[in-house]
Amino acid sequence: MNKENSLEEDAWHGTAEKPLVRLHFSPEQTPQYAEGFLVERHWHHEVELLYIRKGTLWMELNLENEMLREGDFCFVNSGELHRLEGCHPGTAHDAVIFNPHILKFAYHDVIEEKLIGPILAGVESLPHIIRAGEDGYEEIRVVFERLCRFPYYPDDAEYLEAKFNLYQLLFLLKKKNKIISTETVLSAAEKEKIDRYKRIVTYMREHVSEKVTLDDMAVQVRCNPQYLCHFFKEIAGVPPIQYLISYRLERAREMLRDTTKPVLEISLDCGFDNVSYFIRQFKKEEGVTPREYRRQIQERGGLGAKAK
Repeated sequence: MNKENSLEEDAWHGTAEKPLVRLHFSPEQTPQYAEGFLVERHWHHEVELLYIRKGTLWMELNLENEMLREGDFCFVNSGELHRLEGCHPGTAHDAVIFNPHILKFAYHDVIEEKLIGPILAGVESLPHIIRAGEDGYEEIRVVFERLCRFPYYPDDAEYLEAKFNLYQLLFLLKKKNKIISTETVLSAAEKEKIDRYKRIVTYMREHVSEKVTLDDMAVQVRCNPQYLCHFFKEIAGVPPIQYLISYRLERAREMLRDTTKPVLEISLDCGFDNVSYFIRQFKKEEGVTPREYRRQIQERGGLGAKAK
């Protein structure tokens, strides 16, 4: 299964000149998902449009779970927490991901004021799910299928056509009263809880090589450590310190696979100032020591290092 850290996604979708990409996920075209599709909880600044072509997937969106079935559309607004898991190995879906600011007009006309501006300002949101049979579904599906012809390396004309289709999609959503007030999506308390979670995991990521305490994290979200532990575990399923250790171990696995750094240096880079503790935690999670893990990667032809 494919797993990503529960962090702000830093993948670049498209290019700086053409920040839009269309991706297809299926066992045939993406063999790493043959056992089942899984992307762990994360968020990004782009808008993501999903269309389920085959099977069913569980979508966790802003901590709420929804079953997505064949033919469903799902819209993930900028900054929304989401997690996606296929319910069986044969799932297949398309995703269109784009920077919403490409829709902004230099000239402030009525479209900018009443359609694009409120979405970019976070005042209005795209609908989370549209299912077959709903008003406007077939028209939306036709436009989305045109978007799915967008190549991975588009020329200028292809990019222009895709951008035009995005405008048409937004027009249809507005026409069919599918665009909703953001206030109806999340309560103020829910939004605050999610924002705090995002600030904490961002802080962990940015300070992964440093000493980080519960007090440090609590300061970032202006609450006491006890409440921090309570709401973070409610969202992540584990206390914040355990989450931090797991993230550090994931970073260590990446460095063991992809660099030639010695184990001691990796330990320090990942925030473990005691290499013996690092080795114990690594073996507890992986069943082998860091050196054994690196050797196994090398034997399988991975990118691991030669250094011991």
